[in-house]
Amino acid sequence: MEQYQLLSEQEKAEAIMQGTFLADREENGLVVQLYNIGSIYGEVYYDRLANRILRYRVFEGTQLVTPYLAHIKFNPR
Repeated sequence: MEQYQLLSEQEKAEAIMQGTFLADREENGLVVQLYNIGSIYGEVYYDRLANRILRYRVFEGTQLVTPYLAHIKFNPR
């Protein structure tokens, strides 16, 4: 998390988008996508109507992953 905080805003956005996509959900009309970036998670808040990303958020731990659990799809082998 400390290394992430040292990045510029553009680098932070790129780091999240290069992470592993895990799931998405809807919140207040926005699509919120969850990514794993090593030991942290990143969220991308996307407005479909405006066709633009509004903000990014990162966090550690799994407490904020809970809203995504119902949306995660696993591929059986």
